[in-house]
Amino acid sequence: MGYRLITGGISHESNTFSNSPTTLEDFQRQTYNLGDEILERNIGRGIIGGFMEIGATRGVELLPTIQASTTPKGPVTREAFDHMMNELLTRTESFKDVDGAILSLHGAMVVEGIDDAEGYILRELRRILGSGKPIVSVLDLHANMTKEMIDNSDCLVGYDTYPHVDQMERGREAMRIILDILDGELKPTTALAKPPIIPPLQGYVTFRANGGSKLVAKAHEMEKNPRVINVSTFGSFPFADNPITGLGLLVNTNNDRALAEKLARELAEYAWEIKDEFLVKLVEPGFAVNVALQAPGGTFILADVADTGAGGTAGDGTVVLKALLDSGARDAAVAQIADEEAVDECIKAGVGSTVTLKVGGKHDRFHGDPVEVTGIVRCISDGTYIRKGPQSPGAEERMGPTVVLEIGGRHGIDLMLTSYRAHPSDLQHFRSVGIEPTDKRILVLKSAAHYRAAFAPIATEIFEVDAPGICHPYLERFTWKRLRRPIWPLDKMEEMPDDYLVVK
Repeated sequence: MGYRLITGGISHESNTFSNSPTTLEDFQRQTYNLGDEILERNIGRGIIGGFMEIGATRGVELLPTIQASTTPKGPVTREAFDHMMNELLTRTESFKDVDGAILSLHGAMVVEGIDDAEGYILRELRRILGSGKPIVSVLDLHANMTKEMIDNSDCLVGYDTYPHVDQMERGREAMRIILDILDGELKPTTALAKPPIIPPLQGYVTFRANGGSKLVAKAHEMEKNPRVINVSTFGSFPFADNPITGLGLLVNTNNDRALAEKLARELAEYAWEIKDEFLVKLVEPGFAVNVALQAPGGTFILADVADTGAGGTAGDGTVVLKALLDSGARDAAVAQIADEEAVDECIKAGVGSTVTLKVGGKHDRFHGDPVEVTGIVRCISDGTYIRKGPQSPGAEERMGPTVVLEIGGRHGIDLMLTSYRAHPSDLQHFRSVGIEPTDKRILVLKSAAHYRAAFAPIATEIFEVDAPGICHPYLERFTWKRLRRPIWPLDKMEEMPDDYLVVK
């Protein structure tokens, strides 16, 4: 008979600069599976799909609790968190003869009154399961690692890619690790290095040469050592203003404390040596638009990186749209502006109607002012589609009621307006509303990096544009109150302090 393992997870990436708290309704509107729904809806995909695939070969019985996740936004309300924790812990306590737990968490969830939500979750599970039963979890590459996380788990496994295209692979790896622990073949020993570095998201895109991709490559070299279980380089989620935010370099060895500490120090020293390679340079939106319009052909992507819904922003920034309008752009498509009020007006008018309305800039003061546009309502959709690209294929995306507003005629600007904050990281984002992205001269994508997996192959050139938003890579533009200081690049630091290592 195989092992019996608790599974599930509560996952969120929380932007503390957002003025919109994340509620239970937010989770329930996106991914909120209880009990057997978790297994039914993850077959063949994602982290839990990886658990299931490897577990099936060993007769593992997965005991499902709760799987809850939603688009990043502000910190999770305590009411929502307590409700989900009650589901997780009550269901865990209901199972008998449990051998351990294998989870899918994020690593950058902030809850009202709790900076380190994952540490809290792992501690509570450890309290129920006791010290003799292994707990293993997969974490997002953007986790903000803590001592409490590693103290209350046996092994933590981070993504290797950004855009994240290896979730299922990491799920398989985590299941293999926990089975080897249960079989007595592994006894993980962990070292965590937290050098005082807070990389911008774009400095950790592993699809191109930069500080992040170099750290991942070095980690893979270290993993060739047979005494190393795995090495994860957590780039951190920089938009959480709390003391735990920053680069986290995690080494798990097989009962070799000295080696774990040695390799973690090597990684930290290497990160400090190459830290300038985390920095990025943006271009002005008007410049990018003009380059695209003057080119003889091709598809040019303008990535509105500071207003990415996948980082917790309002998703209603207007600066890049205004640049298109001011330049008289043609053959352009914008994904997207989140504006439920504008969507409702377009739906009331109906397909084929001409409307004049103000869009965007309504949520906060960080993403530009509302812009008046006149266009024809060309499409009304429920905003639901199935992903077909390299990231999370088969997953359902929900943009809420969505319209396409055609500005300036058939070859003008196709503006997508969504009711929910959405994230254009799959070509179906456009195709689901009748827009063929490869036919466009300009694609505006509100995304920090995930768009690259699907859109880079069709792009003639990509411009990361300098527009306002609470995911801006120039971190000095933010007002920091609780972040540990000094920290690079916000502070000038000649040498790295030596108090950055945590060993378990």
